[in-house]
Amino acid sequence: MNETGNESGLAGQHSTQEPWKQRRGSGGAWIAITFLVAALVVTVAIIQGAYHRSSRNVPVLAEPRAVASTNAPSAAELSNSFREVAKAIKPAVVYVDVVERPEADSSQQDPFGFSEPRGPRREGAGSGFIVSEDGYIFTNNHVVGNASKINVTLADGRKFKATVIGKDAGTDLAVIKIDALGLPVAVFARDSDEVEQGDWVLALGSPFGLQQTLTAGIVSATGRELSDGRNNRMFSRFIQTDASINPGNSGGPLVNLKAEVIGINTMILTGGPFSQGNIGIGFAIASNVARNVFPDLVKNGRISRGYLGVMVSDLDETTAHALRLEPNTGVFVREIPDPNSPAGKAGLQPKDVITAFNGKPVKAGEQLTDAVASTPVGQQARVDFIRQGKAQSVTVELVERPADVSARSIPRMQEDEVPDAVPQSRLGIQARTLTPEIAESMKLKLKRPTGVFVSAVAPNSPAAEAGLVHGDVIHTLDGDEINTVEELSQAVKSLKPGAYLLEVERSGRPVFLTLTIE
Repeated sequence: MNETGNESGLAGQHSTQEPWKQRRGSGGAWIAITFLVAALVVTVAIIQGAYHRSSRNVPVLAEPRAVASTNAPSAAELSNSFREVAKAIKPAVVYVDVVERPEADSSQQDPFGFSEPRGPRREGAGSGFIVSEDGYIFTNNHVVGNASKINVTLADGRKFKATVIGKDAGTDLAVIKIDALGLPVAVFARDSDEVEQGDWVLALGSPFGLQQTLTAGIVSATGRELSDGRNNRMFSRFIQTDASINPGNSGGPLVNLKAEVIGINTMILTGGPFSQGNIGIGFAIASNVARNVFPDLVKNGRISRGYLGVMVSDLDETTAHALRLEPNTGVFVREIPDPNSPAGKAGLQPKDVITAFNGKPVKAGEQLTDAVASTPVGQQARVDFIRQGKAQSVTVELVERPADVSARSIPRMQEDEVPDAVPQSRLGIQARTLTPEIAESMKLKLKRPTGVFVSAVAPNSPAAEAGLVHGDVIHTLDGDEINTVEELSQAVKSLKPGAYLLEVERSGRPVFLTLTIE
């Protein structure tokens, strides 16, 4: 039995091992199948990727343009052109040497009552060019300056004393004259507006006192609008050039390859306060500007410009959105500085949008300024504008533009003087509720005795970007009256991102600013 039992036991063991071996073999098969499927998937992916890469539409690069032959001159021919231009224009180019009288100091008077001049006299040099055979010469206003003595050296070495005939800071142009006849003259181009980017130009002058210097370059840009060193806009259109212009070139001509004057060299951009030389960016006043002002400078010694009496800004998207208008469809009136100005007398108001001047549409502040400045003093002009969504028009009589239209100055209030000043962090200002004591101490001229006084404005804040300044009094925000700092705080907290109109009073005048909240 034992044998039989052992036998049966062995048989039982054998029978239990065979299924295991089968299962083992079956698992290996499944593993092999899994690897095979994965390999097939990878293979298909590779094939599909290759297919998509091969079937992707590759854009065809444009063929070179067929350019008509321009008969471009060779280097030698271009050099010869430069030579001919130099021969034609150099005899009319002059060196201008200036001695400027210093300002008199009334506190330092001699026994006879004459004021002593302050500081040493200034000596400078520049360039110019003759425009008439009897000695009229164009140069820059900043070259002439406050000259007490002007010496002119001609190309042939002759020297003359010159007198100032007329000058204009708005265009930085001046006309001087020497007593001589039969002089060589420079010829103006017919129309400097025809000058195009890429044109060859030559600049002549006396950089660093090196007389009769000629440099060559191209027109880098046209129609540039620039401001002077005091950030006052100039009434000129500038031609930008990479022809080398340096100190001393000012007043010299910029000419085309016909030896015609297309501009008057006037300024450069430098690499910083320690680098005053040329870095490839120079500017010349377009000759059309010089041609237009020449008669007035000779006859009257100055330029008279029309004045409307508005402070404006472009109607950008934020301002237009606040006024529910389309952007760039007019000019936004921010302030009427003087109620007795032509604009004030005609009834124009802050928040108006001027759309046309004398029948010509205006879409930028510069367009309006130029249109007004070019209109004769005393002439009547029609101003079309939009007020609260309605188109209106008035007739104004222009007066002469003041030499200085800068704004007033308000004493700075220290924080220790305003212990209850409330910070408006979202706006970027320090403010306090207006009181009679504040108005009296700050010498504010107000028409409305209530509001919020702005004691400080943080740089680069929303308030600063809107144009809010120390001394302003906030009256309304988005049409809501603001009488206390608490009301201002609540109004500011409720603002969603967007553009809002802010009404302030500045020296007794209403001013509307566009406040942008992000």
